[in-house]
Amino acid sequence: MLSLLVSIFVPLCVYLAAEKLLGSHPKERWLLLTACSLFFMSYFLPSPLVHGQHTQYMTHFVGGGVFSGFLWLYVVRVKGWKLSLLQEVASLFVLVCTLGVANELFEVVLYWSGHMPAGVSDTSWDLVANTTGALAWFVAYKGWQWLRSGLTK
Repeated sequence: MLSLLVSIFVPLCVYLAAEKLLGSHPKERWLLLTACSLFFMSYFLPSPLVHGQHTQYMTHFVGGGVFSGFLWLYVVRVKGWKLSLLQEVASLFVLVCTLGVANELFEVVLYWSGHMPAGVSDTSWDLVANTTGALAWFVAYKGWQWLRSGLTK
């Protein structure tokens, strides 16, 4: 039940906070809606065992990493930032790490309060999944940009 609440509450808060902090941007809203939808859906994805341990790898890959990629692109476009490749990679990495650590701290609080009986021993795998999800998203995004530039010539 708690997972369902988190899967609804977090993307709703992200959407409302982004709209409040950055203003309404109808042209780019699809990025924010995609990010929030992916976060919600990620809670229902099956995850593989990692070294025989039950993890939420796919939840973090999609709902942490890919979510962060779409959220990052939304912010970059809305703010009108022109970044070098290194700045893009660094700023996406900072975002996914910040959100990932915030999530893991939230999980520790849930564990201490007795709402995560499975424990928090998969924290390192969660952070790996967040980071690889953002990396996969970034490679796909750059590939799409490259394809689009070739198609428009």
